[in-house]
Amino acid sequence: MTADLSDIHHADYEKEACIIFCVIVPFFVFVRFWSRILAKQLGSDDWAALISLFTALCSNIQTLVAISYGWGRHKQNLNKEQLRIVLILHWTFQITYKLTVAFNKVSILLLYLRIMPQRAYRMTIYGLLITVGLFSFSTSIAGILQCVPVAKAWQKNMPGYCYDLVKAWYANAIFSIITDIAILCLPMHMVYKLQRSRREKFLLYGIFGIGAFVTFTSIMRMFALKSAKNPDVTYDVNSGFWSVIETNVGVICICLPPLRSLITKYVPNFGTTRSGRSGGSKSSYPPPSYSNSTPVQNTIGGGPIEGSWGTARVRGSAGDSEEELVADLEGNLSDRGGIRKTMEVHLTTGGVEDAGEIELGHWSKSDVSKQH
Repeated sequence: MTADLSDIHHADYEKEACIIFCVIVPFFVFVRFWSRILAKQLGSDDWAALISLFTALCSNIQTLVAISYGWGRHKQNLNKEQLRIVLILHWTFQITYKLTVAFNKVSILLLYLRIMPQRAYRMTIYGLLITVGLFSFSTSIAGILQCVPVAKAWQKNMPGYCYDLVKAWYANAIFSIITDIAILCLPMHMVYKLQRSRREKFLLYGIFGIGAFVTFTSIMRMFALKSAKNPDVTYDVNSGFWSVIETNVGVICICLPPLRSLITKYVPNFGTTRSGRSGGSKSSYPPPSYSNSTPVQNTIGGGPIEGSWGTARVRGSAGDSEEELVADLEGNLSDRGGIRKTMEVHLTTGGVEDAGEIELGHWSKSDVSKQH
């Protein structure tokens, strides 16, 4: 059969996407770690993101190598060695793809564990972690053993059996979309309950809602899977392209929420509100902080607030992390039965007056004296 030379550059757009992601995705993960190290908040969710970076880069490199051997060209145009290498890389890509998607979900769920103290939410998160972990492990093993013997995955003429890959990919895509939606919706109710300004709430909705784009790419990939039924497996790269987009955009998205503290370090007014009587100017004095045993004077009511304190701190400083931004949920929604009260006070230090918000944590109603 005569070779068709019209397909030589068919995978160029996938190649360009892989090269771009190989540059920008490590940058986002690096900045995430930098932000967390500066804030001394490095945690398990960061290490999960690092694993996602590693597997995503593996997928990108596999794709680039496969393109150099003929991925994106008609199968009839490849010699036996080229076809064998392309199919091996296609097989390994399926494994690293599943691992990247899984660790993206694990990373964001571990982040939720850091900022959601309520038992009901935490139990839901643990349930999702177990579900994602078990499903991803089983589908990865199934991907490795998609053919018996395994080598039949890249040596199609070998005697043996392969299960229907396209049906398995559809099942995996549906599961991924459902869990994406669950993870996306999980923090929204908590943000709604926050006693914050509308601007700050919209900021949080945006930070957590950025994952909707990952869900969109998952849906696009599912629609692209119809092309995977093409017996010319090396030519139609549309589903592979959306797989690359989904995994890499996922890594970028899980890095965005932890970057808030670094952004506010250089953009002090990012997502914060602050009131003052000097035209918004900031005092050069650091904001006061209070321990659990520190009494705070109620300058509005004219007397101290007596009682057992959970937390008290000045809000509005530029270094708030995302954990601090949603920390008042612990006072609003936690199972410990506390309430949260926010009052505006004026603090005077050495003749310099600075107005700010004090967040008061877990204290009972009987502990609160009348404010007005």
